[in-house]
Formats: sequence, structure tokens, C-alpha cells
Amino acid sequence: MSNIQTTSSFSNSLQQLVHFTSFKNSATNYIYILAWRSYLRQLQTNPLVTKSITSGIISSLSTILASIIQDSGEGLKSSKVINEFTIGLALRAPLVHYFHTFLDKCLFRNTKQTSPAVIVAKVILDQFIFSPPFTALYYYVTALMRDEPLKPVSQKIRRELFAVMKKSWLLWIPVNAINYALVPLELRVLFANIIDVFWTAYLISTVSSKSK
Repeated sequence: MSNIQTTSSFSNSLQQLVHFTSFKNSATNYIYILAWRSYLRQLQTNPLVTKSITSGIISSLSTILASIIQDSGEGLKSSKVINEFTIGLALRAPLVHYFHTFLDKCLFRNTKQTSPAVIVAKVILDQFIFSPPFTALYYYVTALMRDEPLKPVSQKIRRELFAVMKKSWLLWIPVNAINYALVPLELRVLFANIIDVFWTAYLISTVSSKSK
């Protein structure tokens, strides 16, 4: 029964989003509408694959933004873009997808998803249970992709993780409150990925500057 209600809620939310974007003032807008509807259909039929590809593309954009922030004069390396695409595709999207699914369909499946208490509980679990090890994992995976030794990375994590997480909480606590309160389950990874462009760019620049 819970799954039926969740599917129905998602369908209603998609219809509202499609209705909101259904302004046909030009051929360009019509193309955007068709693309958006196609994307929403893919989210329903192939959710994990769709989220993973989207996350990979958006993670690549983070690399470009980080290159602009750093402005080191080295230029943008294709290997960095490929690495971030791979992390978004194979790590970030699947883990976040299954975490959100676990919260909604397992841990809080018999509760009202948008109640203040549930939203607060989800944000706490997200930011204080899931996010710290996920951030540390990002450091390790990045180091492995660069063929760097892991011992210095472990030392760096012990030294810097709490400071990074404090900045993360300033951004992601309010963002996740909005995400859990207003965004349908199937669109949460996309919503987080859009914000994550800037956060991942910060992480990339932080990891790079501290590994020199």
C-alpha cells in the first residue's frame, strides 16, 4: 500500500511539474518540455541508470568550476573530468539513491514523509551519519584515481574532515531540509546534484590544494 501511495504521489508531482513547464511560447520551449518529460519517464522506468548518468555529467561540471576557482594556470585536465564523471556515475548517485530509498521506503515507510519530525530525523541521519563517511570515501577514491598513497590521505582526513563537515553542514542542512520536505523521492538526487556542482567544486579545490 505504501509503495502504491509513493508511486501515485510521484506521478502527481510529475504532472504538476510538467504542467508548470508546459508553456508553449516557442519551438525552443517545446523542445525543453519534451526533453523534461522524457527525463521524467526515464526516472520512472530506469531510475538508477538515469540518476547515475545525470550525476556523472553534473560532477564533470564541478571539475570545470573547480578549475576556474583554483585558476592555477595548469588548465583543465581531461583525466580530472573523467575521474569526477566516474565518481558521480558509479559512487555518488548509487549511494545517494539507495540512501534516500532506504529512508523513505524502509526506515520511515509507515510515517508521514513531510512531517517536521521526519524531516528533521532525515536531515540528522543524512548529515551526521551518512555524509561524514561519504566525504571521507570521496577523499580515498580521489587519491586512488590519482595513484596517491592512502596513508597521507588518512592523516589528511583526520586533520581536516571536521572542518570540511562544518562547512558542509552550513550548506547541506538547509538544502536537505528543503529536499526532504518538498522534492519527490525520484527527483532528490537531481536536486542535490545541482547544488552539489558548487560543493563538489569546493571539495575538488580543497583536496587538490591540500595534496600539494
